[in-house]
Amino acid sequence: MMDQKILYCASTASHILNFHLPYLQFFKEQGWRVDVAVAGAAEIPYADHVLELPIKKNLFAIGNLRAVSAIKRLIIENRYDVISTHTALAGALVRLAAMLAGKRHYGKVVHTSHGYFFNEEGRISELPYLLVEQMLAPVTDVLMVMNSVDHNLAERYKLGKKITFIPGMGVDLSKFSGVSDEEKKKLKIAAGYEENDFLIVYAAEMSKRKNQGELIRAFALAAAGEPSLRLLLAGDGVLKAQYEKMVQRYGLNDRICFLGHVSDMASLYRICDLAVSTSRSEGLPFNVMEAMACGLPVVASRIKGHSDLLGGLQNCFLYNLGEEKALADMLLALCHNGILREKIGDENGIMIRHYGLEVVRLTVLNRYRETMAGFKMKG
Repeated sequence: MMDQKILYCASTASHILNFHLPYLQFFKEQGWRVDVAVAGAAEIPYADHVLELPIKKNLFAIGNLRAVSAIKRLIIENRYDVISTHTALAGALVRLAAMLAGKRHYGKVVHTSHGYFFNEEGRISELPYLLVEQMLAPVTDVLMVMNSVDHNLAERYKLGKKITFIPGMGVDLSKFSGVSDEEKKKLKIAAGYEENDFLIVYAAEMSKRKNQGELIRAFALAAAGEPSLRLLLAGDGVLKAQYEKMVQRYGLNDRICFLGHVSDMASLYRICDLAVSTSRSEGLPFNVMEAMACGLPVVASRIKGHSDLLGGLQNCFLYNLGEEKALADMLLALCHNGILREKIGDENGIMIRHYGLEVVRLTVLNRYRETMAGFKMKG
């Protein structure tokens, strides 16, 4: 009989499917009842029940009060031993529901921050997100953060009763590996490119936060003097049509490819020479970690998350947001220096081992074990 219950929550089912299945599997194998609450209907492995939440995308949308009410009823009816929350939106709504339900109706709340929407600078536009986290701190029994900036913010503003650092959720390194230069050339030809094309990849949702427009403008500067450059944009999103029009205006339709959703990123990285991220905000980005695991050098914006991952020689290829000429120069520098690319790629392959799933899973599960002292746990 399953007498211990955990509620696992995120804003989207894809977040659970991409990052959290090893942890759901752990609780399932422990004999716990595993409930998952996400926006939208989905089938999720290891879940006993998948509950659809009526979440609106804007945190402050009035419609989210319905979601809070639904989650509150869920908590009161099921009396979960542990409530594990993920993503900023679901994390805030579920913890607010727990606060309204009252502590007598649940055991512990563990919130994992995958990247705060506020920074050390204290911009006015970011203040509401900080205030929400401060309001929810009393209900946050354990707070897990995954980059140094967020850890400092959490400590400074006391955003949880117990604050702990984790190295992300873990990348399955068995799925990602590099290839030799000769093999890469063959793979490029098989994919429809020329063997000497210099392929740059950015895999991310097409959104303001992921900031592909800045990359397109920088690529236009770099491509003007280097005909071998090609940019592969993997992902969909609300700004995709806008970015496609931008590419048309620059006359780069034959140089920039919109690939849409790519299910096999490992194969895509193996044909590429360089990965890029121009994101404005990150926690600890999987796209960068996957590229590193494939032995690619990375050019990225100098933000939290990127700075944690990209040390050594890579630190020279972090650019300041808005400096498109500097970004273009970095693309060209790595295009023209194969020895440097190889050296950085080798460094990245070593660095990423610290973020592998086998290592990280043990760290995260130990945090849960510490939280759940007194509960029945095997192993």
